[in-house]
Amino acid sequence: MSQVQVVPTHATASNAAQPGGAPQVPHAVLENLAARFRPAGLFLLMLRPDGSVAYHDGSAGTFFTRYVLPMLQYPERADTGLRGQAQQLNASSTVGIWDALPGVLLAAFPYVEKRQLGGILVLGAKNASFRLNEDVIRVCGRLGVDGVWLSQQADQLPAYADEAIQRQARMLLAMVRDQVRLTGMETEIESLSGQLADTYEELSLIYQISGGMRVNRRAGDFFKQACLDVLDVMNIRGMGVSLRGAESMKHDPVIYGQVALPPGQIFRLSDNLMAIMQERKAPLLINELAKDPMLGWMSEHARSLLVVPLQRQDKVLGCLFAIDKHDGEFNSVDSKLLASISNESAIYLENAILFEDVHRLMMGIIRSLTSAIDAKDAYTCGHSERVALISRTLAKEAGLPEADVDRIYMGGLLHDVGKIGVPEVVLQKAGRLTPEEFEQMKKHPQIGAHILADLKQVADIVPGVLHHHERFDGKGYPYGLSGEQIPIMGRIICLADCFDAMTSNRTYRKALPLEVALAEIRRCGGTQFDPRLTEFFLNIGIDRLRCILRDHQSTAESAKAA
Repeated sequence: MSQVQVVPTHATASNAAQPGGAPQVPHAVLENLAARFRPAGLFLLMLRPDGSVAYHDGSAGTFFTRYVLPMLQYPERADTGLRGQAQQLNASSTVGIWDALPGVLLAAFPYVEKRQLGGILVLGAKNASFRLNEDVIRVCGRLGVDGVWLSQQADQLPAYADEAIQRQARMLLAMVRDQVRLTGMETEIESLSGQLADTYEELSLIYQISGGMRVNRRAGDFFKQACLDVLDVMNIRGMGVSLRGAESMKHDPVIYGQVALPPGQIFRLSDNLMAIMQERKAPLLINELAKDPMLGWMSEHARSLLVVPLQRQDKVLGCLFAIDKHDGEFNSVDSKLLASISNESAIYLENAILFEDVHRLMMGIIRSLTSAIDAKDAYTCGHSERVALISRTLAKEAGLPEADVDRIYMGGLLHDVGKIGVPEVVLQKAGRLTPEEFEQMKKHPQIGAHILADLKQVADIVPGVLHHHERFDGKGYPYGLSGEQIPIMGRIICLADCFDAMTSNRTYRKALPLEVALAEIRRCGGTQFDPRLTEFFLNIGIDRLRCILRDHQSTAESAKAA
């Protein structure tokens, strides 16, 4: 028994639709098979189970398209009874030869899918007995075809007998089976390739996000880049983050992308999501926001929402949320991807919180140390903090990286730590120092560097402490370095230190006005100070410098009152 048992394939847009939704051989397979049999003078068709034409070779010769096809499409004009024959076929039928069409042979067999008849594959050919007889002329008259012209077209085609057309049909049967199987495999391969491509993008995204997980990176910068990366890979309208559960890293919630909420609504959304995540501690997927009792108000701005917690152990540190896919609804794949990103981000966030806590502890210790130094001399109280603030401002003005700016600020705080080793009688002496006393004072940069030498956490600021009294012209101390031999941190702190010394009261003189101090800074550019840094310092301007000093004094007074 000859029949086609076909492995089911995924439906595609190219498959021809048919009444009742009956399955068909993929259109691409039919086109390929038609092209193979056409040179042999054969005409490929596929009929639906009811006998109507579902597919025909549109590139076949005119004998088939003007004579054979119309008899199948409009059986009432030819009175062939073929539809009745087609409807008698079932899934177990074998290859049959139909000769009901005058001058034509048709070899037909069922296309079976899941043990159900999906259609009928037909090979048409000119019958070996074709003549321009009364039957042919009668059909030509009904179809409006000139008989003589049709005979001329038929002369160009090979003739087939029953055995020959049956042999071609068996070949078609085998080829259909193979082609459908290959098409199914190609579809599966394409699907797998798509899945692999998606997985590669997802892994690349996770790797990229992991690569940005530096504990000293600001949380806002990290999550901004992570959200922008997710926007591209997941093809969504909006991507947001809320860290309101992480107190030491707390900042306002934000949404990136094409979604814009009215003022204040981002905080409402953040509050809602944090409340849900604290309770749920698992991803939340809503594809119809309008029906959600708590978040239904968001339906004015979005249709769907996917939320995952930023969680370490049982503690929710915040959440990530995606808004509206461009090409459909959120699904479990999206949820798993965002959860993976959230897990990586939560590790960063936890480490960043710990790093921030340690950093605050270290800065507290440093400030306590500088306060102890300043306390040895009432006239220089607050000097280290002011130098640190001015050094930071100058480093920013010079365009140094943010990480360097932070370390220069710390160097400013610790620049005079070596004064711990200088006798108080020297530090607190009213009036100018003697040469011997000045030699003792000149030792404080080396003493400070020695104190900090064993602390690897501040090893990079030791050069600033050691060289903040070097001069650009080489006449400074302790080593008489000149020009760019002096580390940049030392050159910056030197300038800030001298400015604060000039604008602060001393036992031997009163503070200079800011205008006079700036004029002195300009005069010493290129000798005592780095000329380029001098220009950057002067660019800060008297108003900003006055603001820095005023804010410092206000903060110090508030702290003293507390």
